Order: sequence, then structure tokens, then C-alpha cells
Amino acid sequence: MASLYAHIPFCVRKCEYCDFYSGVAGDAEIELYLQALDREFALRAPKGLRPDTVFIGGGTPTRLSAQQLRTLAAILGRHVDLGSCREFTCEINPGTLTPDKAQALAAMGVNRASFGVQSFDQKYLRGLGRIYEAGTAPAAVQLARDAGIARISVDLMFALPGQTLAEFHNDLQKALALGTEHISLYALTFEDDTPLTRDLQSGKVKPASEELEREMFQLADEITARAGLPRYEVSNYARPGAQCAHNLVYWSAGDWHGFGAGAHAMIDGEISANAADFKHYCEHLAAGKLPLTRQDKQSPLERAETLLLMGLRLVQGIDLARFRAFAGQDFTRLCGEPAARLVALGLLELTATHVRVTPEGMFVLDNVILELAAGMGVSA
Repeated sequence: MASLYAHIPFCVRKCEYCDFYSGVAGDAEIELYLQALDREFALRAPKGLRPDTVFIGGGTPTRLSAQQLRTLAAILGRHVDLGSCREFTCEINPGTLTPDKAQALAAMGVNRASFGVQSFDQKYLRGLGRIYEAGTAPAAVQLARDAGIARISVDLMFALPGQTLAEFHNDLQKALALGTEHISLYALTFEDDTPLTRDLQSGKVKPASEELEREMFQLADEITARAGLPRYEVSNYARPGAQCAHNLVYWSAGDWHGFGAGAHAMIDGEISANAADFKHYCEHLAAGKLPLTRQDKQSPLERAETLLLMGLRLVQGIDLARFRAFAGQDFTRLCGEPAARLVALGLLELTATHVRVTPEGMFVLDNVILELAAGMGVSA
């Protein structure tokens, strides 16, 4: 059973750090987009599509009105059988959730809300360009719970310009105080061609030091473990049984369908991507044409590389039998030399069944992956 991702590329305001495909739009444009999304499902959705997990992301899906969310639910109802869906996540900006929207999401089938909180400190929200007040996050979480959405995840960012270890500690404690089952923690990265990066280049902001970022990384491990949410992926922490099932599909190089502008999909090693352009997407579908900008089949080694890139993010690591099934060769045959070096350095652990990055290796995960990928003769 494949998973399903749908992209809603609209925001009230574009955040300063964001390089995901999203933008500001009015209700008329949103209506056109929903019509186009309906057409894409009609053209591309496999007959009898019964996803195991569903994820509605963005952008800000809750930029849509309650009625537009109900329209989205109707689109899914026409093209997707949700009877076997065990996890249905929707991303939510706390400042855009209302009681009516929360009820619409619950009626759609959403049983997991992923809140993009980023910080509980107003000065950092302003610096990130977030459009809500810090105090609204707990109220928004309660709205979701009151609507019957039982599973709650909170996204936080750290290593923000000027942020102290104590301030990050405070953000963690406030997230945990909400009773959340899942926390995603992301170190701020300065992406190309974003307002925040331009501020960095002009000297307006300064990045956190590597030492402070490392201290925050370690603190997160300690605090979440004590609270009963151990790390299960480099940036994600959850109570036992509350790991994000949809994201585990990505990290294990599983299959998913993707719909919407800028959405990607992977089915049996075939990757496809839609145009990350709202107008292009709508115009093509209005003409009965798919808005695809990429469609290609991975080779066995490329599939194994994808598993390497994604699977080593997981604390449990990669199942060597799965790697062999993708690559057609054993991991040690392809990556034995660099793997041995990394094991000797204490950055990698190799067992009879799995290869995984050690806690120390998590600090330099990108370098570990690059070295292993180079050993395979492919570029990460």
C-alpha cells in the first residue's frame, strides 16, 4: 500500500527562511487550484487508491477556509478510499486554525495535527517572519484536541540568530507541556535566495556557532528522552508508537503518490515531480494535461543510494536485506572500505542485519552519507 501526499502551496505570508514552494494567494486563486487538484486526481490517481498514510502539507493547508477544507475533503472522497488509512496528518500554522477549520479537518479524517510552532518566543517568530502570536500555539493545539484530533506533533527550530541555550530549553519545555506525542526539531539552515539568507550576507544577522548548535542538539536528546520521547530520526522524537508513519515511508525509500503543485512521488523506483508553479499547474490541468516536470526510473544503484541518503537518518538505520534487494549487491561489497573507516572512527555501526549511524555520527550525518555514497560510485 502506497502513501499519499497532497500539497497546498498557499500561505498568509511567506516566512523569511522558507525555500519550499509556497506563496500568497487570494480565495479566487485557491478555488482555481482546488479545481485543478480535482482534475489531477481524476487523471492520475490509480483506481481504488487506498493509502496507508495521508499527509497534507504546504505552504499552510489551514490558509484555506473551512469551506475550502470541506471542498478538499470532497475531492479526496471522490478519488481516494480512506478506509485503510491509519495515519492522516495535516500541517497547521497555529495562527490560522479556527474551531470551524479544526472540525472540518477532523471530518476529513485527519487524526494527526503537525503544528509549525518554530518558537514560543515572540522575538524569534518575528525574525522568522511567522505571522502568529506566540501565545496562540497552546490554544490552537487545544482546538485540534477539542475537534477530536488526538495525535499532536510540534515543530520547533533551534540555532536561531541570537538564541541562547536557555531559550531553546524553554521552547522544549513549553512544547512538552502541551502533552505532544511527537516533536520535530530543525536547526536553522540558510537556504539560497531567501530573505533570511540575504540578511546573513549583509551582516544583519549572525548564525549560531557550531559549538552552540551542538549543545542544543545534545540538550534536545536529554530533555526529550527524560520526557519519554526518545529520538527515532535525526530531527524527530516521539513517544513509543507515535512515530510519524508517513515520514517513515520516505525514510525507508517506500512508495508514495504526490498531488499538487511542486509535489513529488515515488512508485516502485519511478520518480515524478509536478511543476512548482501555481499558474503552470492550473493551466495544464485546465487543458487536460499533466503538469509533470520530471518522470524517470531509478537504477538499482540509485534506489540503494536513496535508501542510504534517507535511511541513515533513522536511529535504527538501514535493513541490510532491503539494501541488497534494491542494489542487487551486499552493502559491504559496495561500501565496505568507507564503512570500515567510519566504524573505526566511531561514527557508524555495522551489525549482521543493519547499518546505522552512532550518536556521535549523527552530528556529522551529511559527511557520513557523502563518504558512503562516494564508495558506491554515486554522488549524494
